[in-house]
Amino acid sequence: MTSTATATTAPTTEPTTDASSDAGEEFVYLDPGKILIGSNVRTDLPHAKEFRRSIKERGVLEAVTVYRNDEGQHVCLRGQRRTVEAASVGTPTGLIPARVVAKPEEADRIVDQMVENIHRAGMRETEIVAGVEELTLVGVSAAQIAKRLSVPRPTVNAALAVTKADQSRNRLDSGHLTLAEAAIFAEFEHDPDAVERLERRLRWGHGLDHEAQRLRDEVTERAEYAAEVERLRGDGLPVITAEEATEVQSTAVAIEDLRTAEGEPVPVEDWPSVTGAAVILTEEWDYLEPATTDSADGDSEEEPAEDADEDPEPVKVFTATWVVTDVEATGLVYGSRSHGSASDPESGTGSDGADAARAEAEAKTKAKREERRTVIANNKAWVSADTVRRDWLAGFLTRKSAPKGAEALICEAVLTGNYTLSKAMDHRHPILFKLLGIDVPSGYYGAGYEECQKIATKATTPKGATMTVLAAVLAAREDSTGKQTWRNPTGWDARVLGALAEWGYEPSDVERLLLDDQSDPNAEGGADSDAA
Repeated sequence: MTSTATATTAPTTEPTTDASSDAGEEFVYLDPGKILIGSNVRTDLPHAKEFRRSIKERGVLEAVTVYRNDEGQHVCLRGQRRTVEAASVGTPTGLIPARVVAKPEEADRIVDQMVENIHRAGMRETEIVAGVEELTLVGVSAAQIAKRLSVPRPTVNAALAVTKADQSRNRLDSGHLTLAEAAIFAEFEHDPDAVERLERRLRWGHGLDHEAQRLRDEVTERAEYAAEVERLRGDGLPVITAEEATEVQSTAVAIEDLRTAEGEPVPVEDWPSVTGAAVILTEEWDYLEPATTDSADGDSEEEPAEDADEDPEPVKVFTATWVVTDVEATGLVYGSRSHGSASDPESGTGSDGADAARAEAEAKTKAKREERRTVIANNKAWVSADTVRRDWLAGFLTRKSAPKGAEALICEAVLTGNYTLSKAMDHRHPILFKLLGIDVPSGYYGAGYEECQKIATKATTPKGATMTVLAAVLAAREDSTGKQTWRNPTGWDARVLGALAEWGYEPSDVERLLLDDQSDPNAEGGADSDAA
């Protein structure tokens, strides 16, 4: 019988027998494809792509243990995963290091294999952070660290972020956070209020992704708001910010709601000269007017929307409201007094009537203000949730097989002719390309046919085909959602979001409105309340 021990050399040295080893043991380099996989108490063989890539690029770094059977073939005793993956993806030399031992007794084999796996501990995330930090200190770039360690780049980025934030690193070392959570805390470590919001989410058992995205979006929003304030002040307007306006909110009144002693409204051109006049800049959500074109006879005609049957998508705009902070100082009166003074009996409005009118106006204003606050907060929260949900979907759609319940969701979408799916098919699935990391085709109506064909032809197995169709169904629903969805959810919206939640996605507070789960006892007011 011939041994499968390969006589070729390792990368730099000839195969040698370890002189210090016990009698009968030797150290050799073997072709992993010729090693038999023997009995093993470990039956699962997880196929992590990072592990496979590491073996392909750097080979097997730790020797496997084999013995020779009665026919002289090498049988894997320990290291079956390394052996199987090396045979599958190959190594730089085509060989793997192996320690050849005597064939053990069956009881010893079982005990040894169990002890090896029971007491095996993975590398702690604090150790990963320390290792990444040491690599950066010797000049290895983040890209090279990810490549040489065969770990995802986001993991390396998270570790680097934590190395630069002492408090977040201490949190990680204490065992209270994962590496991903510690990286989020590191991102906002300079902002105590943001840290408190993150801590509150953790206390109530929620993930941090939605809160972190809201915090990022708020940074952008504050920058845009500050830029608009400066622009208007540069134009000479007496702008006060929303924060400054809270100090005068109880006494501020819109100039357009006031009248002169003669009962006339104040001319717009006179507003800047009114005593105590100021401009409060606020954010609103508005619906853009349809575009118009000139017809042949000179009349303007509205351009039909591409999807005229859909609700229009609101956009964020800045609104400047002229107010006065002290009505009495202006000599003006509320609009309810426009037909006579408060003490004029012929006016039909006494002081009691004026007070009642004012109270009613204030109540309506307050109700509108609260409704506006809700709309603004939920619209912002929905935009943030879109980012988090689609990032999650991009990772979810890399699965090799569809999760439980996917077939029923697909069946419902196809057999009922769900509008979101038919619309996406008409437009060649634009969101699908984004979720799969493919450049969105453009240039003409229906662009993307060839790309869709390529996606379809890659699904060569039943599992792959099911996962591809599921991706198309989920992407189609994403393409038809928007800031109006939380106000007017459909049954399909709830069905899909409920499925995502079952598959591991954590809906945000505003998304729970689709699930008819508006009361979250653990949310302490929720992220949307913080945003408001």
